[in-house]
Amino acid sequence: MMLPLSDTHVRLILLNHIAVRLNGNDPAELLAAGIETEQLEHLKELSAGDLHRLAAMREPMIAVTVDGHRLKAGLRALVLTNEAKALETYFIRHGASWTMMKRFFKVRHKLTLQRRREYGVRRPPGRTPLPDIVTRERVWRVWTAISEPDPRARYYQLHQTFCGLSLEVLAAVISEFEKDL
Repeated sequence: MMLPLSDTHVRLILLNHIAVRLNGNDPAELLAAGIETEQLEHLKELSAGDLHRLAAMREPMIAVTVDGHRLKAGLRALVLTNEAKALETYFIRHGASWTMMKRFFKVRHKLTLQRRREYGVRRPPGRTPLPDIVTRERVWRVWTAISEPDPRARYYQLHQTFCGLSLEVLAAVISEFEKDL
C-alpha cells in the first residue's frame, strides 16, 4: 500500500532527492519506481524554484511504500540499541570501573570519565575497599546462582541484589573468588 505525502516540505525533499539521483546518472531505480524516462529528463531540467512549486501542487501524487519486514527489523534493532545504552548508563551511574566499561561496552577510558562527570558520579581515589568476608561470600553465592550467560546482564542482576555496593566492588569480589578456582 502507498502512503500519500501531502506535506510540501517532505515532497520537496523527495523531489530534490530524485533530482540529485538523476545528476548521478543512475536512473535505473527511478525507472523501476515507475517514473518514465521522459519525466526524468524533464525533472532533470527543473530549477530549484520549479521543484518547490511542483512540491506545493496536489498533483503529482507522491507517495512512499514501507517495507514492513525491514521496518520491523529496524525497530527491533532500535530496541536493542536503546537497551544497551540504558545498561551502559546504569553501569556508569553505579560505579563500574573504566576497565569494566571497556570490556562490556567498548567505551574508552576518557569517555568513561567524561560520562561520570556528566552524571555526577564520584569515585574515591585509590583502591576501592572490599566488603567484609561474609558479604563477599554472599556475593559469590549469588553470582554463581545467576544463570544468565551475558556477563553484563549478570552484573546487572548481581547489583540488583547488592545495590549498596558499586559494580567495581562487585567485580573485584568476583575476581577474587575466580582467582581461587
